[in-house]
Amino acid sequence: MKKSADTVSAEVTSNLVNNKIYFNGGWNGSSSSDFFSLDVSVSFTTNDIALMPWTDLSFIPGLIIRSGHAACMHGTNNNLIVYIGGAMKETDSNFTSVFDITTQKWSIPITSGNLTSIVRAYIHCVSSGNGIYVYGGGDSVFSMVKLDVSNFVWSTLPGIMAPLASEGYSATLLNDTSILYIGGGQHLRTANPEFSYLSMDKLSLYNMNDNTWSLVLTSGSIPSPRIDHGAVFIPQYNQILIFYGSNDNSIMALDTLKFVWSVAAISNIGGSSSSLYSFSSTLVGAYVLIAFGRYNDSVHPATNNIFLLDVSQKDNYKWVTAYDPTKRLQPIQPIPTTSTSTNSSSNIALIIGGIFGGLAGLIILITIAVLIVKRYGHPSQLYEQEISKLKQ
Repeated sequence: MKKSADTVSAEVTSNLVNNKIYFNGGWNGSSSSDFFSLDVSVSFTTNDIALMPWTDLSFIPGLIIRSGHAACMHGTNNNLIVYIGGAMKETDSNFTSVFDITTQKWSIPITSGNLTSIVRAYIHCVSSGNGIYVYGGGDSVFSMVKLDVSNFVWSTLPGIMAPLASEGYSATLLNDTSILYIGGGQHLRTANPEFSYLSMDKLSLYNMNDNTWSLVLTSGSIPSPRIDHGAVFIPQYNQILIFYGSNDNSIMALDTLKFVWSVAAISNIGGSSSSLYSFSSTLVGAYVLIAFGRYNDSVHPATNNIFLLDVSQKDNYKWVTAYDPTKRLQPIQPIPTTSTSTNSSSNIALIIGGIFGGLAGLIILITIAVLIVKRYGHPSQLYEQEISKLKQ
């Protein structure tokens, strides 16, 4: 598949399923009917995106035109992608649609529940167990809705202490129990966007076990407020990388154990040279793939650029143009202790010596105790003698 300027899209979704990334929808000056996949089981370079292993899927019947929507996976082996909401009118009567990776077919599931008819756009979803969670999605919409994928029933969950950023945020699943929300704001498509927080020194955390919200205080190099940015969780490093965003060109890292912010450690120059937003970001193997989006200027309202960040070495990331499908992330190993045969023998000798030394010390203590008893009597006798003295 050859991507051209006519099919460049912002607000596109991306989902990694097995060895393919599925891209759907978006905006390119008008609504976009793009639907295609990128094969990440083979090598490629980003020097010429027309030569990358694309497959056009837009011809499959049932495609719903969407922009600013959410997409989450579920089903056996994550073979289904559920598409939710969006800014286009075409989504009003098709709020939820499903694409089956195995059969390569679209369907509109019959849903029920107490989901309101509010248009929800510029949103993200998180899938966990049998639930898909979607927060906000419009001006003054501060509720969490959940889709039970076992029966396709929607429910609205409590919103006490929910973040005031109802769109343009990022949502990251942590430890299968909580969702961390970063950035975003209100009225983002107006001339004067409203940000929820002056600083990202506090983030909203949603607990899926008891459906409650809480605030997490952060420290370190606090990022500037941002909207329509990218966020990728690297579980091997317990780290979230956030990329770019409207009016911001920085890349920041959040330690999800200590909630400390820092500037991402990237060893070379690369990536987007100006503020990029409304793009997709996907962790695949040892790479973060950043695709499409738009720039914060009127000259380049949308772009078909593809960027690759090699994250195989923590705190030593680098921009590359070549993708290697065999390259995988490895967990950070603890500092190894000496375990040579010589050291092992020495350790055994020390243990044996310690045991005998301990026994010798115990024998000496017992001997001293016996001598004390013979000379002064048992401690209980001494106690009784002292009591008798006090009575006299």
